[in-house]
Amino acid sequence: MSDNEAWRQSIARAEVLLAEGEASEDVSVIADAVSGFNAALKLASRAEVPLDWAKTQSRLSTALRALGARIDDPVMLHSAMTACDAALDVYTPSATPYDWARTVALLGAAQVVLGERDSDPAWLQAALNSYRLATRVYTRETAPADWARMQRNCGAVLSLLGERTGETAALRDAVEHYRAALDEYSQQDSPLDLALTQSNLGQALRILAEHDADADIRDEAIAACRAALEIYTSDATPLEWAMASTNLANALAANEGAAEQLEEAIAVYRQALTVLDGPARIQQRAITRYNLKRAEQRLSALRG
Repeated sequence: MSDNEAWRQSIARAEVLLAEGEASEDVSVIADAVSGFNAALKLASRAEVPLDWAKTQSRLSTALRALGARIDDPVMLHSAMTACDAALDVYTPSATPYDWARTVALLGAAQVVLGERDSDPAWLQAALNSYRLATRVYTRETAPADWARMQRNCGAVLSLLGERTGETAALRDAVEHYRAALDEYSQQDSPLDLALTQSNLGQALRILAEHDADADIRDEAIAACRAALEIYTSDATPLEWAMASTNLANALAANEGAAEQLEEAIAVYRQALTVLDGPARIQQRAITRYNLKRAEQRLSALRG
């Protein structure tokens, strides 16, 4: 077997492992994928097959980020960025534009995880810059789905920045990016992308409404979350449904003076908890339980 064929088989096996590991949230399988990509890297010489080498570095980065995020390993996350940088030594926007843009976006994804982990606005700003850089290739005219994904990614980073720094300008920018993505997704047959963006938009609007004490914006947040739940179902997309449900409940609970909305928020939190099970959802389950308890206390206080 030639080295090229061995490389193809090795990277294909690693791809399967990565997909299976991410789907099942099994860190041991994702770790096997990391090992597989490292093995493939030994079969692809940068000097002889630079594009194969760069592709392997790019895929290795994805696996390292997936594993590093799940086991909370900053060293692995930095290694994911290093792998992206290695690939970008080969990929260029002129010679390999789509490979270059995809790798720049992967770099942004690793930077987001580090920014969230360390509560570091500098990493979040770096991620925002990476996503925006990728849109030099991912334009709405030539790659509308990728362009919309970058808009949503930018919205997510700006929402995090706004939440952590209290800057309403970042939150408003996040809302605009989400709405730009929605505009494109509404023209495509992409209901799950539409639902995810609506749910994320609802969260950004809710945070903005709390900063501005604006009831109208809060109502927009509730409407966005309800739109997401017209697509997500607890049977077909349980985790996504639960996340959109908690976003809806958070927006409803933000109206502390309305007993009816607090009652609905409590019911929605309880429904979401029915699918937030398993060790991989410990943090989400804990946050939802905490928010449920707060909503119950507010409702009790409101009733005197």
